[in-house]
Amino acid sequence: MATTKNTAAKPTEAVKQITYLASALKAPRISEAATRLADQARDAGWTHEDYLAAVLEREVSARNASGAQLRIRAAGFAAIKTLEDFDFDAQPAISRHWRTSTSMRSPPSATRSRRSHREHS
Repeated sequence: MATTKNTAAKPTEAVKQITYLASALKAPRISEAATRLADQARDAGWTHEDYLAAVLEREVSARNASGAQLRIRAAGFAAIKTLEDFDFDAQPAISRHWRTSTSMRSPPSATRSRRSHREHS
Protein backbone atom coordinates (compact mmCIF):
# COMPACT_ATOMS: atom_id res chain seq x y z
CA MET A 1 0.00 0.00 0.00
CA ALA A 2 2.93 2.32 0.64
CA THR A 3 3.92 1.95 -3.02
CA THR A 4 0.46 3.09 -4.13
CA LYS A 5 0.64 6.16 -1.90
CA ASN A 6 4.10 7.08 -3.23
CA THR A 7 2.97 6.63 -6.81
CA ALA A 8 -0.11 8.76 -6.20
CA ALA A 9 1.92 11.44 -4.39
CA LYS A 10 4.64 11.69 -7.06
CA PRO A 11 2.42 13.06 -9.86
CA THR A 12 1.09 15.67 -7.44
CA GLU A 13 4.61 16.77 -6.53
CA ALA A 14 5.63 16.64 -10.17
CA VAL A 15 2.65 18.79 -11.16
CA LYS A 16 3.57 21.32 -8.46
CA GLN A 17 7.14 21.41 -9.72
CA ILE A 18 6.04 21.76 -13.35
CA THR A 19 3.70 24.60 -12.38
CA TYR A 20 6.50 26.38 -10.49
CA LEU A 21 9.04 25.90 -13.29
CA ALA A 22 6.59 26.97 -15.99
CA SER A 23 5.86 30.10 -13.98
CA ALA A 24 9.58 30.80 -13.56
CA LEU A 25 9.99 30.45 -17.34
CA LYS A 26 6.97 32.70 -17.91
CA ALA A 27 5.33 29.89 -19.86
CA PRO A 28 2.02 29.23 -18.08
CA ARG A 29 0.61 27.09 -20.86
CA ILE A 30 3.27 24.47 -20.18
CA SER A 31 1.71 23.53 -16.85
CA GLU A 32 -1.76 23.37 -18.44
CA ALA A 33 -0.56 21.20 -21.32
CA ALA A 34 1.61 19.02 -19.07
CA THR A 35 -1.24 18.03 -16.81
CA ARG A 36 -3.64 17.52 -19.73
CA LEU A 37 -1.20 15.40 -21.74
CA ALA A 38 0.26 13.36 -18.86
CA ASP A 39 -2.51 10.75 -18.76
CA GLN A 40 -2.66 10.56 -22.55
CA ALA A 41 1.11 10.03 -22.70
CA ARG A 42 1.03 7.29 -20.05
CA ASP A 43 -1.88 5.47 -21.73
CA ALA A 44 -0.32 5.68 -25.19
CA GLY A 45 3.18 4.74 -23.99
CA TRP A 46 4.85 7.91 -25.24
CA THR A 47 8.57 8.34 -24.68
CA HIS A 48 9.70 11.19 -22.45
CA GLU A 49 10.86 13.00 -25.56
CA ASP A 50 7.47 12.63 -27.27
CA TYR A 51 5.70 13.96 -24.18
CA LEU A 52 8.06 16.91 -23.81
CA ALA A 53 7.78 17.73 -27.52
CA ALA A 54 3.96 17.70 -27.31
CA VAL A 55 3.95 19.96 -24.25
CA LEU A 56 6.42 22.43 -25.79
CA GLU A 57 4.54 22.38 -29.09
CA ARG A 58 1.39 23.56 -27.28
CA GLU A 59 3.34 26.40 -25.66
CA VAL A 60 4.94 27.54 -28.93
CA SER A 61 1.61 27.39 -30.80
CA ALA A 62 -0.13 29.41 -28.11
CA ARG A 63 2.68 31.99 -28.04
CA ASN A 64 2.59 32.36 -31.82
CA ALA A 65 -1.17 32.85 -31.81
CA SER A 66 -1.17 35.36 -28.96
CA GLY A 67 1.86 37.15 -30.42
CA ALA A 68 0.05 37.64 -33.72
CA GLN A 69 -2.99 39.00 -31.89
CA LEU A 70 -0.81 41.39 -29.89
CA ARG A 71 0.93 42.67 -33.03
CA ILE A 72 -2.40 43.25 -34.76
CA ARG A 73 -3.72 45.11 -31.72
CA ALA A 74 -0.50 47.15 -31.42
CA ALA A 75 -0.73 48.11 -35.10
CA GLY A 76 -4.00 49.85 -34.32
CA PHE A 77 -6.07 48.23 -37.05
CA ALA A 78 -9.76 48.96 -36.66
CA ALA A 79 -10.70 45.35 -37.45
CA ILE A 80 -9.15 42.19 -38.77
CA LYS A 81 -9.91 41.81 -42.45
CA THR A 82 -9.44 38.80 -44.70
CA LEU A 83 -9.86 38.18 -48.42
CA GLU A 84 -12.94 36.11 -47.63
CA ASP A 85 -14.57 39.23 -46.12
CA PHE A 86 -13.67 41.51 -49.03
CA ASP A 87 -16.53 42.71 -51.27
CA PHE A 88 -15.05 42.31 -54.74
CA ASP A 89 -18.30 43.46 -56.39
CA ALA A 90 -17.90 46.86 -54.74
CA GLN A 91 -14.48 47.23 -56.39
CA PRO A 92 -14.99 46.85 -60.16
CA ALA A 93 -11.38 47.86 -60.87
CA ILE A 94 -10.13 44.57 -59.46
CA SER A 95 -9.58 42.07 -62.24
CA ARG A 96 -12.04 39.28 -62.95
CA HIS A 97 -9.24 36.86 -62.11
CA TRP A 98 -9.24 37.93 -58.47
CA ARG A 99 -13.02 37.97 -58.20
CA THR A 100 -13.51 34.44 -59.48
CA SER A 101 -10.35 32.76 -58.23
CA THR A 102 -10.62 30.55 -55.18
CA SER A 103 -6.90 29.92 -54.91
CA MET A 104 -4.25 32.40 -53.88
CA ARG A 105 -2.42 33.13 -57.10
CA SER A 106 -0.42 36.21 -57.86
CA PRO A 107 -2.34 39.05 -59.54
CA PRO A 108 -1.87 39.73 -63.22
CA SER A 109 1.25 41.75 -63.90
CA ALA A 110 0.97 45.52 -63.85
CA THR A 111 2.23 45.68 -67.43
CA ARG A 112 -0.54 43.45 -68.70
CA SER A 113 -3.12 45.47 -66.75
CA ARG A 114 -1.87 48.77 -68.19
CA ARG A 115 -1.81 47.33 -71.70
CA SER A 116 -5.39 46.06 -71.52
CA HIS A 117 -6.50 49.38 -69.99
CA ARG A 118 -5.00 51.26 -72.97
CA GLU A 119 -6.65 48.84 -75.41
CA HIS A 120 -10.09 49.46 -73.89
CA SER A 121 -9.69 53.26 -73.76
